[in-house]
Amino acid sequence: MGSLKFFPFQSSIEPGFWTALANKKLEDIKLSEVALPVTASFTHSNPAKAGISPLLTVQYNSLSETPTPPSWNQFTARGSIHLKNTIESFKNEDKSAFIKRNGMELWKIIESGEFWKNPSLLSNFAVIMYGDLKKFHFYYWFSFPSFNVPNSVSLSSCTRLSELYSDESLQHIAQKSVQFTKERTDSIFSFVSIDGNSVVFQDLSDAQNFKENSSRGFLCIFDPSSSPEYPGWPVRNLVVALAASNPGLLNQLEILCLRVTTKEGVYTCGHSLVLKLKFEGERLTEMPSVVGWEKNEKGQLGPRMVNMRSSMDPVKIAESSVDLNLKLMKWRLVPDLDLEHIKNTKFLLLGSGTLGCGVARSLLGWGVRNITFLDNSKVSYSNPVRQSLYEFSDCLNGGQNKAEAAAKKLRQIFPGVQTRGVDLSIPMPGHVISEATEEKVRAAHDTLRDLIIEHQVIFLLMDSRESRWLPTVMAACHPEKLVINAALGFDTYLVMRHGVRSTTDQPIPTVPGLLSGGSLGCYFCNDVVAPGDSLSDRTLDMQCTVTRPGASAVAAALAVELAVSCLQHPLAAAAPAPAPGTADETAAEAAESVLGIIPHMMRGSLHSFNQFLPTGPSFSQCTACSPSVLQLYKAEGFELVRKVGSSPRLLEDVTGLTELLNNQDIMDSVIGLDDDDNFSVSSSDI
Repeated sequence: MGSLKFFPFQSSIEPGFWTALANKKLEDIKLSEVALPVTASFTHSNPAKAGISPLLTVQYNSLSETPTPPSWNQFTARGSIHLKNTIESFKNEDKSAFIKRNGMELWKIIESGEFWKNPSLLSNFAVIMYGDLKKFHFYYWFSFPSFNVPNSVSLSSCTRLSELYSDESLQHIAQKSVQFTKERTDSIFSFVSIDGNSVVFQDLSDAQNFKENSSRGFLCIFDPSSSPEYPGWPVRNLVVALAASNPGLLNQLEILCLRVTTKEGVYTCGHSLVLKLKFEGERLTEMPSVVGWEKNEKGQLGPRMVNMRSSMDPVKIAESSVDLNLKLMKWRLVPDLDLEHIKNTKFLLLGSGTLGCGVARSLLGWGVRNITFLDNSKVSYSNPVRQSLYEFSDCLNGGQNKAEAAAKKLRQIFPGVQTRGVDLSIPMPGHVISEATEEKVRAAHDTLRDLIIEHQVIFLLMDSRESRWLPTVMAACHPEKLVINAALGFDTYLVMRHGVRSTTDQPIPTVPGLLSGGSLGCYFCNDVVAPGDSLSDRTLDMQCTVTRPGASAVAAALAVELAVSCLQHPLAAAAPAPAPGTADETAAEAAESVLGIIPHMMRGSLHSFNQFLPTGPSFSQCTACSPSVLQLYKAEGFELVRKVGSSPRLLEDVTGLTELLNNQDIMDSVIGLDDDDNFSVSSSDI
């Protein structure tokens, strides 16, 4: 029938192996390139998978000295891994010399006759590898060193075992082979003699003592090949070993490529192949050429690469864990929850104190990936016990900048977050801009403007009323921006979203029975005076945050939940809110997102442990979001900021508040809320 052909192995590496290899590299071998012993396994062929290359599988524990014992139909192959330190070393390895060196080791085993006692040495493998442990990319190339069968060996016949024996005999042969392999899983070669119902499996070396009588002898290999025509790759080294050691056996004995399967507990082996070889010529004395490099996914001789970042990179594992919690929430409770929208939204936190820390932590819980902090103060010794992103070490040497320290700690908590801290003082009304400071203040103005343009959600979490004015004006110039304001009193809190202001002819949608997002007030809409300097000449109790510790945690959590609820509404920042005094259930439902209602404001008291949800309309003469202020800011930009720094009353003149304040009849009807009111909030004590 001509020359022998063989079905090659295909390598398969379990994902857990790469973790074990990385640990071995980092903890044990380090920069050494010494060969690592490794075990792999393959199984009997499956006739249902005819034509599919047999797999040689490297498992998660293959580097272990005592790997898990294989099952009855698994066989152990031993090999070596040559782990390179650089990708250049991996690429520059002389592949021909590499596989030839392995072939020479095999030839020594054959020449010495050692393979008779330990035939598993004939079936080994060698791998060159390189692991980029920063990117978690692994490059590898398997070789299954095998000799080219000499021309003196030819194939006389190839027969299925089912053509030689009955079904009952096949079951008996298979059962005996299973008993034998359970004890000797490290050897795929054996000798078997069959005489009627007598089936005896023995060591390969016993084949040398076989004498022809009534029994029929086979050189047996537990074959991984599923091909109906060709034996598996390990057969070729057995043939060469016999041609060099005892070539007479090739003419005397047939080779049984045993393939055992089971169905409903019954073993059979009818699809096994029986090869009859013919040897002509002298005993083989020179080492044949060596082949065996595996082809890659493209069917070409070349290495393979696997990217294990998603399963090995701790950052990616953390990201998957965070996403898993949220996906379970979506799966079980809120199917319409748009997690990707939340994940891809950029959040700007103006203020990195008690509220800023709490807001950032809650945003992480929602899977947010992009958070920017802005603050100009430093971490003081009183901060870490109340502000959850700081530690005592952040207070030393004058204290770290809060924004930068907060961003750093957030990355330590969850490395997958994109975060940065910006050290910046916000220009404020009532704070004079001198010639000496104008350039610095102008730069701060431009930076703040760019940050607001860059981010979709802006949290106002600062410690003074006037510091909220410029961000409010800037954000109002962009109707798509969602502004969330949070402020604290001693035992009270306020959380609110700013209404959006249309800056084009495109109207903001309205819903009957609701106050549209364009009609909701901002933080300054309830004021009838312009924000001014509230920071000068403050007493100690005014300089420090005087508030019950629990108020900030409640307010921060509510601020984040309000923002996320808005993001889940079709109108986002322009989502409507229930109109004051409305009891229309249909209208209330229209104001809901998939997470529930979206109020305009939440005012709460820890004194009475209650909360109510007022809705406040926008004020046409607001010093921050009224059309007159927005138009003036668009026209003058920083020049307006410079002017109100010297004279906040300019805002009152522009909006008509000056005239309003001079009208005694109107002012007598104004009801004020002082700091003693249960639901009042002092925004200066954050």
